[in-house]
Amino acid sequence: MEIREFAEAVLFETDMRRKLHAPASFTDDQPGASIAVPAAPGRPRFVPLRASKVIPPAPTPSGIEDERNRGLALHSFAHHELQALELMALALLRFPDAPSGFRRGLVRILMDEQRHFQMYMDRAEHWGVGLGDVGTGHFFWDTVANLDHPADFLAALSLTYEQANLDFSSHWEDAFRAVGDAESAAVLKQVYEDEISHVRHGVAWFGRLAGTRSFDEYARRLVFPLSPGRAKGPVFDREGRLRAGLSEAFVDEIEITNVSRGRPPRVFDFDPFVEDRAAGRNPAGSVEFVMRDLASVPMFFAHREDVVIAPRPSLGVLKRLHRIGIEIPQFVENREALGDRILGHEAPWGTRRQVTLAHKGVALKIRQRLLREAEGAVWAECGGALCHTLNETPIGQNFIAKALLSASGQHRVHLESPTAVGWLRKALRTGPVVVEPWYERLADLSIHLDINEDGVREVGVTRFWAAGSGAYRGSVVGPWSAGMPPEWLRVLHGGGKGSAINAALSMTGRRVGAELQALGIRGPVGVDCLVVRQDGLIKFLPVLEVNPRYTMGRVAVELHRQTGQRGAWFFLDDSMIMRAGYPSRADFVHRIEQTDGAVFTTDPRAAERVVTLFVHGTSHAAARGVWTGLGFDWPD
Repeated sequence: MEIREFAEAVLFETDMRRKLHAPASFTDDQPGASIAVPAAPGRPRFVPLRASKVIPPAPTPSGIEDERNRGLALHSFAHHELQALELMALALLRFPDAPSGFRRGLVRILMDEQRHFQMYMDRAEHWGVGLGDVGTGHFFWDTVANLDHPADFLAALSLTYEQANLDFSSHWEDAFRAVGDAESAAVLKQVYEDEISHVRHGVAWFGRLAGTRSFDEYARRLVFPLSPGRAKGPVFDREGRLRAGLSEAFVDEIEITNVSRGRPPRVFDFDPFVEDRAAGRNPAGSVEFVMRDLASVPMFFAHREDVVIAPRPSLGVLKRLHRIGIEIPQFVENREALGDRILGHEAPWGTRRQVTLAHKGVALKIRQRLLREAEGAVWAECGGALCHTLNETPIGQNFIAKALLSASGQHRVHLESPTAVGWLRKALRTGPVVVEPWYERLADLSIHLDINEDGVREVGVTRFWAAGSGAYRGSVVGPWSAGMPPEWLRVLHGGGKGSAINAALSMTGRRVGAELQALGIRGPVGVDCLVVRQDGLIKFLPVLEVNPRYTMGRVAVELHRQTGQRGAWFFLDDSMIMRAGYPSRADFVHRIEQTDGAVFTTDPRAAERVVTLFVHGTSHAAARGVWTGLGFDWPD
């Protein structure tokens, strides 16, 4: 039989027996001319491509304990195979000039799909579900039928849908075997083995027709709403992909890529100097490396379908993050790379308007009002003041002055410093400064909020570490109290039925959230607080600063939420690495890549000065053991 005659019967025949008939042999002497894409393939009236019948919910492994649900699941699988064989017939008719080896391989795959369809339907009917008894989807047809190049067809059908079926077929084989349906499991096993050869055909011919087997070329050829994330299922079968001829690097890319369901992505970017820009200052060249080294950090706030404007960390970094549960978004170098894509809302690190609305003077006033109303022994006394003139400032005393708009220990001076007077004169020309006592700090805490039109959501509390200059050094991941001295915690909790410190944290979050919402602030907020020693007693000082933007502490919240692990997130530079005994950063990177319980969260090889690292385990003690085993002292 001529390939064209066979393909026409498969695509247009309305009698299922003739549609599923496979020739004993075939020739390709008369491929004919390319055809136009039909609106739908030929089908019996009882199983149209677009049916009016209700489509059952997607099957679940637990759901197939019910016998009819087994039949419905198998009917769904059969219809996937039916669409696949129709699309292959369409490709044979649309691409008559394609290489003979490609066309002959496609015929053999088409005949496998005919057999798969029949095996699935035999099992579906065994469980009481006949062809067309329920509605079916048509997503496969809609996303593949109109592709205009054989390489695009292979990218969509072979390298996306059939690659995904390596995962789905093995997943469902286990599920059917678990409910005692060995016959259906055997069908899925056969489908799995056949799919490996189908993907192998796709890999080989995609390389020849596209000129490369690279992941980037594959991803480029996919047409929305398809994406590389659709090339995998509920489990990830690395071995099957390698057997099918996909390279290790290609498989790694698929593993870390998440599926897009077509939701317009939010767009994240990083600007650690938003306070400086709001104050009319340009960041000093000596600190601009921060923006470059930490550009990818917003990935931890992003959904898998979102976009982060930053250089993409290396595949090795992303793969290790993916394997501990981190969702990997898309990275683009700049906004121009997004083209005319439909986007969701912007998610900047922060905006000038928001940080101006909640500068340090506002935070001080909120703290003062809160402490006037708060009751209980846990609350500290507020020693801060807003100073407008040099005479108001306690120069030469153990105080610190801060510009209203500043972050990460920048734009502040200790009033015992010989540079204090000069700094104050310059700062006071543009407005007041906040002056605080140099508190005896025991711990830094941060309350994390989300504020929207409907209200305030308390996201969590973290404990973080800062250098003497105020620069961020890391955060506890998991419960904020982990690792704190028990005697401190006994005082903070206060005994009795309730926890004094937890009640104070909750009250602070509610109060700050309500006041910021009234000011018009929306989005993420971090509220820095202190545990201090005043007059020999351990106290809680609320609202030291308000950061109406994303913060580094919020990353720690997300690391815990996504992975379920406990530990700490650290900032390191080369001097710290070398003090821990490593001859170079490269040696340290190699050690981490061989260490369980430690993953880089930014790209250490691309960093100029700062690398970030998540040490983790099922307990705080386990993570601490990893960190000390690497040669570092725990910050506490």
